[in-house]
Amino acid sequence: MNKKTALVLSGGGAKGAFQFIAEKYAREEKGYQWDVIAGVSVGALNAVMLAMKKYQRLEELWWNISAEQVYKGKLNFWSMLKIVFGAKSILNNDPLRELLQAEFEPDKVEIDLRIGAVSLRTGEYVRFVPTEPGFEQAILASTAIPIVWKPVHVSAAYPDMVDGGVRNISPLGDVLDTDPDEVVIINCSPDTSPVATRPLRNALDIGLHTLEVMLNEIFITDLREFLRINHNVKEAQAAGVTLHNEKGKPYKYYDCKIIQPDDNLGDTLDFSKEAIEMRIRAGWEKARQVLDK
Repeated sequence: MNKKTALVLSGGGAKGAFQFIAEKYAREEKGYQWDVIAGVSVGALNAVMLAMKKYQRLEELWWNISAEQVYKGKLNFWSMLKIVFGAKSILNNDPLRELLQAEFEPDKVEIDLRIGAVSLRTGEYVRFVPTEPGFEQAILASTAIPIVWKPVHVSAAYPDMVDGGVRNISPLGDVLDTDPDEVVIINCSPDTSPVATRPLRNALDIGLHTLEVMLNEIFITDLREFLRINHNVKEAQAAGVTLHNEKGKPYKYYDCKIIQPDDNLGDTLDFSKEAIEMRIRAGWEKARQVLDK
C-alpha cells in the first residue's frame, strides 16, 4: 500500500526560495509525491503552485523574483506619516496581488491543499481550502504581514485577515487530521533564535525582526511538542502500548522529515538576486543532507 505523504510549508517571505528548492529536491531527486500540502505566508504561495503542479513556472518565478514583483513603496518619512494619519500599511502589495491573479487557476488544483490566515477581529487561525468562497483572497491574506501590508477582506465572514504565520508559522496541524504516514516539514528559519544580521535601521526593521523572533519561538515550541509526542508514541508502540489524546483518539506515529537551514537566511523582504541564490544553494544542500540519510 502506498504511503500517504504530507508537505508542510512555513512562512518566511523572500526566504521561501530555500523552501522552493528543497521541495524540488525531494520531488525530483527522491521521488516524493504529495497527497496533501499545507502552507502559510510564502508557504501558501509555494503550496498553491505545487498543488497546481506548476513546477516549472514556480522555478521561473523564484530564479527571477524581484522586490518590484512583490510590493511597492519604501520606508521613509512619508510612509511613516501615512501611518500616523490612519494608513493600514507601510507598503503596497498590489504587485503580488496581480501576480497571484495571473497564476492561480482553481480548476488546476490537483492536490489536497490547505492554507491558513488569521482574523484580526477574533484572533482565530482559519484554514481555507480551494472550494471555499474567496480562496484566492485567502491566499493573499496568508501573506499579509501586519503593518507591512494591509489586512485582506476574504469574505463577509472573514473581513480583516492577515498572515497565517502570526498564529501558526508551520501549519502542521492542518495536515495531521488527514492521517498521513509521512510528514515533510520545510521551514525557512533555523531552530535557534533569529539573530539580526545587520543593524536595525528603522521601525520596519525592528517590527519585522520582533515578529520573526516571536514566530520562531512559536514554531520551536510547537515542533518540539509534536516531536516529543511522536517519540513517546513510537516507544509505546514498541512496548505494545497505545497512547490516546484527551478525546480518547489513539495517537499515531508519523515518519517525519524536517528540512530547515542551519543559519539565518537574511531579511524577510530581501529579494536581491544574491540573497535568493544563497537561499537556493542552502535549500538544495540541506534537503540533500536530510533526505539522503
